[in-house]
Amino acid sequence: MIEKHFEDSKTNLPWFRNILQIPFVRNVVKYPLYPYIFQFGALIFFLLFIYYGWQQPVFELNSASEKLFRKLNFTTFIVWGIWWPSMIWVAFLIGRAWCHVCPLELLMNFAERLGRRLKIPQKLMPKIFRNGILIIIGYLFVQFAVSTFHIHRAPHGAAIFLFSLGIFAFLGGFFYKYRSFCSYVCPVGILLNCYSRSAPFELRIINDKVCKQCSTKDCKSPETYKQWNKRGCPSLLNPPKLNSNKECLLCMQCVKACPYDNIRFGSRTFFKDIIPGEKMNIAIPLFLIIITGFLTYELTLNKALKEIFLAVPHWAEHIFSVTNPHGKGFLKGLWMLIVFPSAIWLTFAGIYKIFSQNNNYSFYFKTYAIAFIPVLLSAHLSKSLDKWNSWLKGINLPFKDPFGVETFQDIFLEKTMLEPSKIVAVSTLHWLPLIFLAIGSTVSLIKIVQTNRYLAVSPVKITTISQVIPLLMLLLVATIFFVNVWMW
Repeated sequence: MIEKHFEDSKTNLPWFRNILQIPFVRNVVKYPLYPYIFQFGALIFFLLFIYYGWQQPVFELNSASEKLFRKLNFTTFIVWGIWWPSMIWVAFLIGRAWCHVCPLELLMNFAERLGRRLKIPQKLMPKIFRNGILIIIGYLFVQFAVSTFHIHRAPHGAAIFLFSLGIFAFLGGFFYKYRSFCSYVCPVGILLNCYSRSAPFELRIINDKVCKQCSTKDCKSPETYKQWNKRGCPSLLNPPKLNSNKECLLCMQCVKACPYDNIRFGSRTFFKDIIPGEKMNIAIPLFLIIITGFLTYELTLNKALKEIFLAVPHWAEHIFSVTNPHGKGFLKGLWMLIVFPSAIWLTFAGIYKIFSQNNNYSFYFKTYAIAFIPVLLSAHLSKSLDKWNSWLKGINLPFKDPFGVETFQDIFLEKTMLEPSKIVAVSTLHWLPLIFLAIGSTVSLIKIVQTNRYLAVSPVKITTISQVIPLLMLLLVATIFFVNVWMW
């Protein structure tokens, strides 16, 4: 009977709704070493990044030599010029696909098994840290390290950063169980949680009846958790009840474990998981606040606009007599990541509370933050496009000279080579990001309207004025992004 249910469902699905029914794809996913072979390959690159970045030259902050060398060294070029912008696009187009090939997940997996073998009493991550706060702290730490110490330009700083991540992943797996590092520590965890909600692909069951009649529940069985292959979900999710991309790492273990091939990976509509009224902890709104400021700065390529945006930290430098470049970088990070975006969000949240007195102060953040994901994602995609445009033309150089020192000498000192330029002028490129921002802003507008409609029929009492407030905030944020990109 179960097989019949499955066959009936299978024949009704076109190939793009279940890519796993393509023989080649199904064979790859069900191969016992999948995805470990890809994770191992990524681990090799991870170690190469540390090797080629370690103890490489450090230049004066914001100097021409520092800006050039970052594009020539293998570590900084791949990590910050290729991997980081690509991760944003992959999350948007596929979901958390990066997670299932991430070398840190392999390190954590190995460490967890080693800890069990050595009889280490592995525990759940303490409940106080299971709300995403460590991810927020980690993301802030990375961004402050970028603004203060320029680890995105200094290969040695990038190598130290990667080495530290490896240590945290190993220790997280060694002392804690159930993918604790991925779920509660990884600095990009909430970023992927947010952006994967927009992906037009999903991992879901095919036929609910098959799952209900299944007696073994292999896809979520704790008995199979310790296996390398055909494991119950390592993240302790429930595949038959899975209805969002936000936490699924696409490791495909549930696909392998299901004896009836009742799990599909296929297409769906964009932005499906931006659901009005979703209950969320405060970590996601906190991340979206931070990313609002970060993207404002990153999209400000025009020098005059950048001076205006950085007027406050420059004023603080003068008032507090800060001359050290690291101190100046810290002040810039403090303004960009915390003060500026918090001022926007707290102002509108405060106005919302005034006109909606029955709701507490955090209600605005927890209720409307999710609706801003599309516009913020579109801004991040736009910046990633600019990064590719600036870096990809010289992609051959870090592979010819991974340390980058000889190429730097040829370009900067001996002048026998030209510095790689942009693929196209940013004034030409900016039309595509403007389209991205228009789409993202429109989707956020729709989601805010849907949220207002959801609240209108809920027990929560809202006023007409309070419904307009998130729309005004969207107008402000979108205008800032549009003006910045228009001035490229």
